Amino acid sequence: MYIQRCVKGIVGEVPGKAGITKANAHVMAVQGGGIISNWWRKTGLINPSMVEDVLTEANLDRHLHDYDAFGPDTPFISLACGAVERDALVQQNFVYSARDTALMFATEDWTRPGALFYVWVPASYHRAVAIAAVAEPVRDLNIYQRWSPYQLEGEITAKVNIPANQIERVEWWDGNFSRTGPEDGWDNPNYMAPTPLSNIRDLF
Repeated sequence: MYIQRCVKGIVGEVPGKAGITKANAHVMAVQGGGIISNWWRKTGLINPSMVEDVLTEANLDRHLHDYDAFGPDTPFISLACGAVERDALVQQNFVYSARDTALMFATEDWTRPGALFYVWVPASYHRAVAIAAVAEPVRDLNIYQRWSPYQLEGEITAKVNIPANQIERVEWWDGNFSRTGPEDGWDNPNYMAPTPLSNIRDLF
C-alpha cells in the first residue's frame, strides 16, 4: 500500500444547475464535513453491509465508463493525481497535470465556478475493490489493463467517503475572477498529514 496525493474537483452551483457553494466547500474541508459519495448522499443512513454490497467490480466499471447513468448512485469518488501518455510514434511522454484535470471537472471547462480539494488517500498495489479503506489506482496500466478512454484523466478512485482530516486545503475557482489562480482558499486546521504512514507518492 502507498499514500497518493490527489485533487478532487467539484462543480459549483449556478442558476438552474446544482452544485456546491463556496460556503459548502468550506464546511466540507474545514468544518469536518468531508467528501461523501453520491450513493451515501442519496441513500442517507448507511451501514457496513450496505457498503459491502455496492463495492463491486461491476459498479466500479459503471463508475468509470457509464457515469452519466450511474453517477447519481455511485459509491466511488473520482480523484485526479496526474497521468502520463506515452507516444511511441514520436518517442515522447506527455504529462497531464492533476490540478488541470480537476479544474476542468470543477468548472466544466470554465463555464461555472467550482472547488478543488487537495487530499490524500491510501491506495493498493493490487485490485482491492471490496476494501473500502483503500482507493483504486485505475490509471495504473499494470493493475487495470483494460483499455479506457479516460485513463489520461489520471484517476484514483476512492470509496464511499474521504474524511475531512485527509483534506489539506480547498480552493474556490471562478473563471470570471481568474483562470490562473483561485478566487479564495482555506487551509484545513484539522488536517492530519500522512507522515505516520510510509510510501508517500506525490501528485504531479
